[in-house]
Amino acid sequence: MKHKIELKGVFDINIATVKGAPGHYRIGEGVLREIEVLLSEINVKRIHIVCGKKAWHAVEPYLPVTLKEIAGTNFTFVEGHCTLETVERISEQLTANSIDAVIGIGGGTALDIAKASAVHAGIKSILIPSIASTCSAWTPLSVFYDHHGVFTHYTEFPLANTLVLIEPSVIATAPVQYLKAGIGDTLAKFYEAEALIASFYKEEELPVWLKVSYFSSVICRDVLLKDGKAALQSTSEGIVSDELIRVIEAIILTGGMVGGFGGKAGRIAGAHSIHNGLTEANEVKHLLHGELVAYGILIQLALEGKDSELLKLLNYYDDFGLPLSLEQLTIDPDNQELLERIVKKALRPEESIHLMNQKVTEEDLYDAIKKVDKFSVSEVL
Repeated sequence: MKHKIELKGVFDINIATVKGAPGHYRIGEGVLREIEVLLSEINVKRIHIVCGKKAWHAVEPYLPVTLKEIAGTNFTFVEGHCTLETVERISEQLTANSIDAVIGIGGGTALDIAKASAVHAGIKSILIPSIASTCSAWTPLSVFYDHHGVFTHYTEFPLANTLVLIEPSVIATAPVQYLKAGIGDTLAKFYEAEALIASFYKEEELPVWLKVSYFSSVICRDVLLKDGKAALQSTSEGIVSDELIRVIEAIILTGGMVGGFGGKAGRIAGAHSIHNGLTEANEVKHLLHGELVAYGILIQLALEGKDSELLKLLNYYDDFGLPLSLEQLTIDPDNQELLERIVKKALRPEESIHLMNQKVTEEDLYDAIKKVDKFSVSEVL
């Protein structure tokens, strides 16, 4: 059965649709050596590998030598962004070659392409993250962009991913910027979930499935603020530490559980809308998704008037090396034309910022940006 790739619309907050976890999850040294046995257990015989070239070179030494032979010519190196055209092209190959499962290897782009292609072709998805920059390996959702890298939409899929395998040594030797981005993106799980719950469940006790989601978001925040700095140090040294393992799992496992259990009430609010607005700026193309989302958290907190939490995060961001201001995003604060485009895109009618429990105007957003800039200069220790 094929599933049309489209943006989902309004949802009923009283009906739970839980896709809390993949069918099978493993993390640990040597886990990728077991992949053939695991594929056999789920009756997968014909595979197609989707990955980035750098990711393949990082992960290949940890895979059985026979896996590439099993794939044969069913192999796609992806470049650029996750676009509808790329997914359509790959899914057609999957169907034509009677593939049982896609093995996605890489970061968010490769994994999003692999997931969407598998869903579109109606087959299984096996995901092997080479970095911990998002919860993409866990979450049955893909983010789509146009060919210029401008965000267009995201799509939630009807089923959870089939299998997720993590070799920590791969992530420990990846560039530290990716883990930094993962920390930023995953911190947003807590702050955006708080905003959504405050909007959707004003005076009500939360349903149990949403309590699981919210508790997972608290774990994300607490682990990242406690262990983030040490985990970044481990990655800069290329070693696997207990702190790094906890941060990887906070990003991928509990980060994925927030939306997996909470659905729309555990996904995105203001911070991701700010990210989407920032994609209008060529100046931020060198930054990763999670780094932009991290800045978006600060703007969301400013909009909510949560100044004490904003000030606390600024000091953590300073330790982590996450962007604190427009200047650190390499955006000129005096470039009014660019700021107008960013604000307008962040406030498009379809943006998740409108799910928050307040109406946000262009003036409100300008004021929040100015407040964060002011605080980042005067309050960071």
